[in-house]
Amino acid sequence: MAKCKVIDGVFAGRPKHYRHNPTFPGNVYLYHQGMYDKYQVKANNALDDQILFSIPIGGQYTPTGGTAVKKNRYMTNLTGQGGILPAPRRLMVKFISLQLREDVFYTDAIRFLNDALVTFFLNEREYWRSRGVKIPAAGGVYGFTSAIVSNGVPDCGNQTPFWSPVDPDTGIEGFELIQQGMNFGVDVDPTLVQDAAGSGVYTANTNGNGINAEVTLDGILTREIQ
Repeated sequence: MAKCKVIDGVFAGRPKHYRHNPTFPGNVYLYHQGMYDKYQVKANNALDDQILFSIPIGGQYTPTGGTAVKKNRYMTNLTGQGGILPAPRRLMVKFISLQLREDVFYTDAIRFLNDALVTFFLNEREYWRSRGVKIPAAGGVYGFTSAIVSNGVPDCGNQTPFWSPVDPDTGIEGFELIQQGMNFGVDVDPTLVQDAAGSGVYTANTNGNGINAEVTLDGILTREIQ
């Protein structure tokens, strides 16, 4: 059977294939889908270093200062093995974004975004690094009060791009490619900056809601047709 291609998440094959959900071994499906994962610290706990995308759906995760839970689709969309895309999936990462849940205390948001050093890595090699405050969210409530804050204007184009040469196979410019079998992750580390009193890393407000943040590697996901 001749190879068929997919454009913007639509299978471009014969018209009869639109009437059902076919399976085509050896063919792939491309669509706009980022990978996301959560960073969580409960109120009145020191912010710690966490490596995101290391625990898939179904794995046990303990928010700092909280109780252990099983990760579900709300917390991450990584399946299979931690830090690795299941075969034959690949992710062409074009952007990275960092979003705080909007009920975070203003002072907690400011300290977390300014103190957190965010590093994207592939196969333990550091590909990109920035402070959290330089990574806009591309979504969420805009503006703030004492309890509502957004990391950047909520516009889908307001993300930090990865720029790299045009891929010869896809013709897509500006992405880092996560191949199947590659180990990848995002290290969120706010522990490198001491607080004003020099007594250690910043602790989320006692009466606040702690830190509930999400990192998204936004791009084009290649997956099997099934």
